[in-house]
Amino acid sequence: MIMREIRKDPIHNRWVIIASNRKNRPHAFYREEEEVGSKKECPFCEGKEKKTPPEIDSFRASGKPNEPGWEIRVVPNKFPALTSDGEPRKVYNGLYYKINGFGIHEVIIETPYHKKNLFNMDKKEISLIISMYKKRYLALKENKNLKYILIFKNHGKIAGGSLPHSHSQIIGLPLIPPEIEEEIILVEDSVKCHYCKLIQRAYNENRVLKRNKDFIVLAPYASVAPYELVIYPLQHKPCFEEIKDSEITSLSELLQDVFKKYNKVLGNPPFNYFLHTAPTALTPRVYKNYHWHIVIMPKLTMTAGFEKSSNIYINPVEPKEAVGKLREAGEEL
Repeated sequence: MIMREIRKDPIHNRWVIIASNRKNRPHAFYREEEEVGSKKECPFCEGKEKKTPPEIDSFRASGKPNEPGWEIRVVPNKFPALTSDGEPRKVYNGLYYKINGFGIHEVIIETPYHKKNLFNMDKKEISLIISMYKKRYLALKENKNLKYILIFKNHGKIAGGSLPHSHSQIIGLPLIPPEIEEEIILVEDSVKCHYCKLIQRAYNENRVLKRNKDFIVLAPYASVAPYELVIYPLQHKPCFEEIKDSEITSLSELLQDVFKKYNKVLGNPPFNYFLHTAPTALTPRVYKNYHWHIVIMPKLTMTAGFEKSSNIYINPVEPKEAVGKLREAGEEL
């Protein structure tokens, strides 16, 4: 049955058109050949430590900084969007407002192995990635000039991945991104957490893919992208950095399962994911009803003129249908 609906995102001021007939168009889904690249030329592989800026942090089985023996390695971005030199300076100039290019831009190299990624990593490897996210977040949080710390990952060339070797990025910003401001404004004066309500509605509407003792993964009501998923802690928690070791294990198990399902249904798709958490610049009174979460967006369709001109997205896969197909894949694994 063909579905055509225009849905309003209950958190963001954003509309999405669900148009299931469009998945039958020729080339409806963008297919990208997996880019492996040359291990010999890759600056992120073990043994190529001198090809990156000096190491900031790492988890190591052996060896010294900037030498082999690491499991995860963190380095400054060689081509940073922002620089940590000086301090942020805000300038109002009549019609315009600007901040100098202050910030921090780091790369988390997730594995020493060139062909490892979230589609084939084990739970321990994924746990180390989440643990490093927490470690770097806590370190950057000490910098009072940073108002928000964003952790994100681009996998695949069309999703913005500059190198095929598995890695994430962290950018510390001197401002709160508009998307986060929008989320905070919604929950600031509310009596209860809107996200907890969304989780309950997802149960009622059969959009929950899976849950374990600590986390739940579901398809949003107004998914921007086909097969988009969001992971929430089951307990109401505003701040990612308060995650416990046992919860890191639970989250890693869920992520491993999600990416196995993606691989089965979509075949190692390009994707973006990002972690939204309470801003470092705000007090608990302001963000107490916020709920941290991870958004995963496979990059299967192109953003074209309609989306860019209207900020209304077209999703050719109804969220409940996407969850159903991913569930079926889980039964086959």
